[in-house]
Amino acid sequence: MKNKGIFDCAIIGAGVIGVSVFNKLTRLGKKCLLLDKASDVATGASKANSGLVHAGYDPEPGTLKAKMNVRGNFLFPRICKRLGIKLNKCGAMVVGDDEEKIKTLYDRGVKNKVDVKILSRQEIFEKVPALNKHITTALFAQNAYVVSPYLFTIALVDEAILNGGEVALEEDVVAIDKTELFEITTKKSKFFAKTLVNSTGAGFNEISKLVGGEEYPIELRRGEYFVFDKGIDLGAPCTIFPLPTKLGKGVLVTPTVDGNFLVGPTSEVGELSTKTTAQGLKDIKEKSKLLFENINFKNAIRQFSGIRVICGDDFIIEKSKKVEGLINLAGICSPGLSSAPAIAEEVARLLGVKNKEVANLKKIEPYFVFKDLPKAKQIQLSKENKDYCEIVCKCENITKGDVVLALHRPLKIRSVDGVKRRTNAGMGRCQGGFCFTKVINEICKQNKIKYCEVLKENRGSNVALGNIREVQND
Repeated sequence: MKNKGIFDCAIIGAGVIGVSVFNKLTRLGKKCLLLDKASDVATGASKANSGLVHAGYDPEPGTLKAKMNVRGNFLFPRICKRLGIKLNKCGAMVVGDDEEKIKTLYDRGVKNKVDVKILSRQEIFEKVPALNKHITTALFAQNAYVVSPYLFTIALVDEAILNGGEVALEEDVVAIDKTELFEITTKKSKFFAKTLVNSTGAGFNEISKLVGGEEYPIELRRGEYFVFDKGIDLGAPCTIFPLPTKLGKGVLVTPTVDGNFLVGPTSEVGELSTKTTAQGLKDIKEKSKLLFENINFKNAIRQFSGIRVICGDDFIIEKSKKVEGLINLAGICSPGLSSAPAIAEEVARLLGVKNKEVANLKKIEPYFVFKDLPKAKQIQLSKENKDYCEIVCKCENITKGDVVLALHRPLKIRSVDGVKRRTNAGMGRCQGGFCFTKVINEICKQNKIKYCEVLKENRGSNVALGNIREVQND
């Protein structure tokens, strides 16, 4: 059983919140460990959300949601610039026919110190001509963004690794003992840390039981989405929301940083399942008509769902009262992605870590794909490396060079979906139908592993059992 010495902090949970904490503490000079049972970061809620960096007008003033959202929104541009990933400032609009509810949202935004404006009907249709004609009023927030939630998480973890952070994936935590240190035992390893952050989302109570910490009533809500093919314009230059309800912000229409549109989500109370359902998808189609009457869902190329974890009406960000050195992060639902950088700052404060970054921190190579580079740079790269002359994914125009680069980033991966999240290979119209085996072959070659060791996503999703003759003989 492996023992890697004593860490200043161990963070369990490699979603955007846990990774943001891991990145922040590492940049502040702490020796940190990130633990997760998955085979990559951002394989849960952080890969299956809208990618919206909310402006901050929606949370109730005075709540942690409001405080973290507004601060996180402020931090996002500088972090994405540092990481070299796309962040599009498209703005957000809440539309409807109830002026009183729009005014309530406006007042909330003003109290949260968010730049918001109530639009007249004329202004609404000047901005978004394709909206449903029954709409009479709207709230507009210009400081709302869209980002790739999974690439943001991946870039943060890569940067932290470059600066001394350690990541242990495929580690199932089976015991946590607390004496002077936290002794974290997994099925494969043993780790020791001075402090511990529980950022496991739906698994919060399971980890909390192991360490003897607080437990909270958790509600799971599944949200289903449609993804539309590139080149299909749904007429939304910004993120369009209906008026919110008790179940959330409702079915929205939004552009993504990759040039697609998303429509969704639903909000179904239920089990920990990322299935999509006929009823859920039907509900999206019906509710989207409140925004745009004539969305042609035949242009959708994929459906997916994600799970939101809710603990009451606000985030839980606290020092444990039961276990010294334990930080609880629970119920980080929307606006969790938007709040992630601010939550990381708050955790550092709770741990008593001075907000002074290490000098001469290493920078990661900016994330890019060949097709997005200026023509001159493409010519230069293709002359230097012939891998950029070979197309792997025709739908997304992703080259072999893009795939190879992704596999040599600081966090090593062996899954097809891991490559997809880093390059977009497999995200186009055919959904990997033509590039799937090419990506697998490259994973084998670069990682020097067998075909049957490659994963689709997490452990147990091996793309092959082995050589067909060997399997038949077994």
